[in-house]
Amino acid sequence: MNNAFKILILLLTLMLGVCPLAKAQTGVDSSRAIRLAVVITPQYSGLMDVLIEDFKKASGIPVQVYSGTDVLRHARSGKADMVIVHYGKKGVEQFVLEGYGAWPKLIFSNQAVLIGPKTDPAKVRNLSNVATALKRIAKVKAPFVSNSGKSMAYLEKIFWQAAGQPDKGNWFMDTGVGRGKAVRLAEKLQAYVMWGAYPFLRYKGKHNSKLEIMVSADPLLQRVMAAIIINPEKIEGANVHGATLFLDYLLNPKTQAKIAAFRSPGCNKQLWWPAGRDN
Repeated sequence: MNNAFKILILLLTLMLGVCPLAKAQTGVDSSRAIRLAVVITPQYSGLMDVLIEDFKKASGIPVQVYSGTDVLRHARSGKADMVIVHYGKKGVEQFVLEGYGAWPKLIFSNQAVLIGPKTDPAKVRNLSNVATALKRIAKVKAPFVSNSGKSMAYLEKIFWQAAGQPDKGNWFMDTGVGRGKAVRLAEKLQAYVMWGAYPFLRYKGKHNSKLEIMVSADPLLQRVMAAIIINPEKIEGANVHGATLFLDYLLNPKTQAKIAAFRSPGCNKQLWWPAGRDN
């Protein structure tokens, strides 16, 4: 067999993708699982299960999920190929600047909500603006429990300013309690309160709460999340190829539309919002 014919056979083999050296030459194993570390809400809401199932069906690549509050630490220990985390979460900036991950890509938002008693004394149900709702609450002096959780306290300050800084009389109760404790107090007092939508839905199901979501459509309630692909120069063995494919899937317009259409069992409100950008 002359050299020209040998070269022709090699080229044809490479084109057909059956060369046993192809995988070694590219360094890519398309069947290798992607290790995803994601904060809690996208996982327990059911959104990630839907997206991962769709991705695997299209690509054949499995995704292994770790969900918790310590996803950055988990990634630093070499156990993740991609992280999905709130963009403003403490430590994200340092994680990227130290070289552990690529620049964050915005993918979707979950949200907080204004919660209140079924009787809705301030008549705020289904408003699209929390500042307007807060004005009505202040006007009728309906009880409002301030949620001292850091992110909720920040939002409350924005809405209070936007509402014209109404006088914080006896109706506004800043007791220093936060998260579920604030909601329990609101339940006891039949008061309004702000909290994350999914933590509240979880609380409502567990405690048979009679409180209801009053306002959810205000864009200021949205809390954006980003995906970060792990840097293989910092974390040896990181599956950058798989993570990149998954990120491309998440940013695909069809997937972004699927995120907008997602509804969790027992709630027909849109609580997930597309945040992908191509600019």
